[in-house]
Amino acid sequence: MICITLKTVRINTFAVLLIYNTKQMKKYTIILLAVLLAPCSVFSTENNEELSCKIIAMEKAALEKWNNGDPSGYLEIYAGDITYFDPFSQLRIDGYDKMKEMYDSIKGQVSVVKYEMINPKVQFTKDMAVLTFNLISHTKETVIKWNCTEVYKKETGGQWKIIHNHWSFIRPMDMNVPE
Repeated sequence: MICITLKTVRINTFAVLLIYNTKQMKKYTIILLAVLLAPCSVFSTENNEELSCKIIAMEKAALEKWNNGDPSGYLEIYAGDITYFDPFSQLRIDGYDKMKEMYDSIKGQVSVVKYEMINPKVQFTKDMAVLTFNLISHTKETVIKWNCTEVYKKETGGQWKIIHNHWSFIRPMDMNVPE
């Protein structure tokens, strides 16, 4: 009598099926595409480093537009249920339509000559990511130092969108902020 033990081991996008023939003590390895053996959850379209780079690139692209008075870069990456805090708003802003309304009111008024994104860090779970960084904005008149926290959600279809954005000044007690 021959006894066969089957074991499936998942490795990235492949599943390895190990077949042990206990009578002959031979090990046969058959590599099959995970499409045939493993559920879709085995596939990882982004690893940690790729996701970090992607989210930081999205932020930088939005900042480039913002620095030239165009808030559309942020509107492109905001989810419909975005929540938002910044030091110029007394209350939280809720929802994409309210954000668009607020951004429309300041469109063309922001002009940043150069910026420095300092120490960006992305932390994430399966469907959520948090980007934190410091930003130094150089305008013609002044330098403004910011803290930023953004929470991203992986939406249906795999697109990453910001569901919460929080801007604050670095050490506001040391600043003379124009109103």
